[in-house]
Amino acid sequence: MKFSSIARLIRRVGIGIALAGLFATVSLAQSGPDLSNLTLTVGTPNKTGLHRQLIAANEIENLPYKIKWADFDSTPPLVEALRAGHVDIAAGGDTGVLAAIANGVKVTILAATLERKESGSAILVRGDSTLQSVADLKGHKVALPYFTKQHYQFAKALEAAGIAFDDKLILNLNTTDGLSALVNSQVDAFVVWDPNTAIAQQQHGARILQSLSKVIDTAGVLYAPTSSVEDPARKAALQDLTRRIIRAQAWVNAHPAEWAEQVAKLSQISPDAAKLQASRSRVEYVAATDSDVLAGWQKEVAYFHGTGQFKREFKVDDYVVKDFGDLIGDENKKLAKTN
Repeated sequence: MKFSSIARLIRRVGIGIALAGLFATVSLAQSGPDLSNLTLTVGTPNKTGLHRQLIAANEIENLPYKIKWADFDSTPPLVEALRAGHVDIAAGGDTGVLAAIANGVKVTILAATLERKESGSAILVRGDSTLQSVADLKGHKVALPYFTKQHYQFAKALEAAGIAFDDKLILNLNTTDGLSALVNSQVDAFVVWDPNTAIAQQQHGARILQSLSKVIDTAGVLYAPTSSVEDPARKAALQDLTRRIIRAQAWVNAHPAEWAEQVAKLSQISPDAAKLQASRSRVEYVAATDSDVLAGWQKEVAYFHGTGQFKREFKVDDYVVKDFGDLIGDENKKLAKTN
């Protein structure tokens, strides 16, 4: 073989080796970090949140990481578990998350959720109650889980009716104790959300005095500890799970009857209550950088700081993970193409 031919062969082999190395590097980069030994704990502050949605929509199949569930009565105790390092991701009301940030908890916002229907966020009274309007609540006892979305909505409802928020009359009770207090006439009204609202209506004859989403309705939150987002492997897992969460919510929206059946089964509530809550909710995930979303949250922070219930005022945008916005937009586009 001539020297020139050998030289060409060596160059070709060298280029081939270099390309193979390049492809291997690209493949490794695309595959990302090894998540097989990683566990994400998913927090849910109600009976119809992430835990049940992911299962019902079959979005926990073939996970590259492990999942644990952590269920709570509302957002405030969930956030406390997150502060202690026991929760990696959660979705729910914005007020509890904003309160946590105001109190120094290191939380980051991944996405926002918008309710497109009326929802079950409401002020409830007993079926035989003489109360007919928010204005009639003056001087009456009300059960309310504090620092939930409904806390803010109820406060704004009272403000619109010209009634002061009196913590001597507005009792901080969880959903179980609040329902019991209403049924047993220990309070005259109960502020709560679905499926608790639907359960109270269907099983205890409660009546909606005021739908709170008609008063004011800020976006909900998908959030995580700042430490989880700062860890490359855990962030990669959160990105994958966020896509699954968006798909699960889309499945819930598209299959209300099947979703109601799953809620009744997974949450052990009556089929009638499950159907009622499913009929009045349609949630969509959007980027937390949306200007209207941020403006709503910022007004809420200003309100609670102004009443002295938040220790400090802060810019919500500083706590948003910006690159999750592109991920959410991408997943929503994929869903739009398949529908």
